[in-house]
Amino acid sequence: MKIDQKKLRELLNRKGSVFSPDLLRREENVFFVGGNLPERETLETLYESHYQSHAALFHLSFGAMENFSNGEALARMIKKNFHAHLLGRLDYPVPSRLIERAYAAGVDIIDIALPAGEGAEREKWDETVNSARAVFPRWSVASAVVAGEESPRLTMAVIDTLLALDVVPLLTLSERAGRFKAEEIAGVFSHLGSGLRRRKAGIKPLLPLIYLSTPLVPASAPGVLRGFIDVIDDRRLLAASDLRRVLRVKEVEESFESAGL
Repeated sequence: MKIDQKKLRELLNRKGSVFSPDLLRREENVFFVGGNLPERETLETLYESHYQSHAALFHLSFGAMENFSNGEALARMIKKNFHAHLLGRLDYPVPSRLIERAYAAGVDIIDIALPAGEGAEREKWDETVNSARAVFPRWSVASAVVAGEESPRLTMAVIDTLLALDVVPLLTLSERAGRFKAEEIAGVFSHLGSGLRRRKAGIKPLLPLIYLSTPLVPASAPGVLRGFIDVIDDRRLLAASDLRRVLRVKEVEESFESAGL
């Protein structure tokens, strides 16, 4: 991957966020689905757009914890009706049982937003990430990091910490990122790209989101053969993810049965 300077400038000038539990929108080949939305109407809209041009990734933003079951139902609906990877975003730490439920509902990759600073919220984040790493396959746990809120050097340190845990840093730009030089912000994303390569992170299902929300772009345009191979490989990854989920859920159910629960 390399840095697209024009795209970096566009992202630095961009206002607002695409992540909302109350909105449904599509950008390029990524669907952003709000976890508070009604199931039937959402399905109808997704069908209409997806089958005109297939989306590569569904991004589901869960709402408040008391509305978790609504997002859970949407995850099941998406997984049942669409053959694509599903990322679930949580803006808050959750108990391990909700991590299990999200995985069983069809979430392939879980994104647990990193809170600012240290303290009690960071400790809860640590617990949630550890629970997620115990449930989801390697490199299927991510954490949203807002670049531009802290110094570039501190953000790069956070990236290294996450990668050491096999957690994918999902960087987005803060509206305050403009107070830093463009070269410094570019350096953060270059650091992310080199760190992902160094750790050999399995991020292929996340590439549509990474290419959309960061200035990182493919180092070279894929040819026809490369594109065909990527499609086959993506289907293989999706099938493997679904099989792991079936086996995991079956294992949990059998343990409950043996315990008489």
